[in-house]
Amino acid sequence: MSSGAFKSIAIAGAWGYIGRKFLDAARSLGLHCAVYDPGPAPDDLPPDAVQRLDSAEDFLRQRADLFHLALHPEDRRWALQGLLSRGRSESACILCEKPMASPDRPEDCQQVLSAVGQSQAVVLYDFPELYDPITRRIAAVLTGGKQVSIDSIYLQRSKDREDPAKPRNYKRMVHIQYQESVHCLAFALYLLALVRGGYEAVFADGFAIEARTEPYLAPNPCDYQTVPDGKVEYAARLGATTIVGRTDFKRGAPEAKLRIVRGSVDGEPLYIEADYQEGRKRLIINGRHYAELTQTNSYAEVIRTIERWRAELPPGELMGGLYPNPTFAHITYRLSTALFLASRSAELLRIASLDELLGLRSSASSTTHTSGSG
Repeated sequence: MSSGAFKSIAIAGAWGYIGRKFLDAARSLGLHCAVYDPGPAPDDLPPDAVQRLDSAEDFLRQRADLFHLALHPEDRRWALQGLLSRGRSESACILCEKPMASPDRPEDCQQVLSAVGQSQAVVLYDFPELYDPITRRIAAVLTGGKQVSIDSIYLQRSKDREDPAKPRNYKRMVHIQYQESVHCLAFALYLLALVRGGYEAVFADGFAIEARTEPYLAPNPCDYQTVPDGKVEYAARLGATTIVGRTDFKRGAPEAKLRIVRGSVDGEPLYIEADYQEGRKRLIINGRHYAELTQTNSYAEVIRTIERWRAELPPGELMGGLYPNPTFAHITYRLSTALFLASRSAELLRIASLDELLGLRSSASSTTHTSGSG
């Protein structure tokens, strides 16, 4: 456990979309912000708003309460490895973006797990819904009864990622199963592990999934060697729970981060509807609206929640319990792999256990979609 509130954050990749969101959130919370990003600073950022770091070495030498690695997996290795090496003698707190590894480098997951195991650092992954007060309320309901069952979960995450008029759409993306569906799969995994008492129990009766996909039509096709998937619809079964999902980056897709959970608590029906979309969040549980939990900034809540966890929980519990730690991120990565494989096979994919899931491999760099740009 740490003492006191967070006073500082160091961000690598601060000028990217997610990095800037966390930078603005950290500034709103009054944190001292040190940033490393070789690119030009945004025009709307006051010159004295941040401490600009000149090199990667300067970033790794920082003494910050929280390090945020707002970097793609292939660009993240130097920062994570450097901080974990430092963490052999001190307990740094590190927030990484997802996915845990590039789709075509699943072996990196085990390397991260091994390095984390030799470090005192606390490493968490940015699944924003799991840090949100909405999810805390849902968890309280699910753990408040003696007999709880989840019959079905509906997962939707969508936005228009093809519109050439939106500057963010020119940022390169990977297959949607790893980039976006992983958030949905993380939400389902968290709830089921919470109710069933752990990851092994979630997969005790096996896992089956089928899916279909459509290609992503990027506004900048020349930046892609292969065409990633841009939409996936899937149906899965985890024990007694049915999961239906839709992740859509196609032109005209609505902005939504919708979750619907149906089940029962102590024999009484349970219906939960939650939308985590920034600016219009909502939570309804059995007809009751929880407006007081929806007026929040998701990025600020991630920082606040990590701060609270660090103050209240020993590092061993954060790294070994049901939190968005490397073990959790590894399972979500393999769930993304299962979804990708099901998308490609057009057949029902069956997985017997958690161990079998963790052994899944795919050549996610290959694709049946071919780029017309050459």
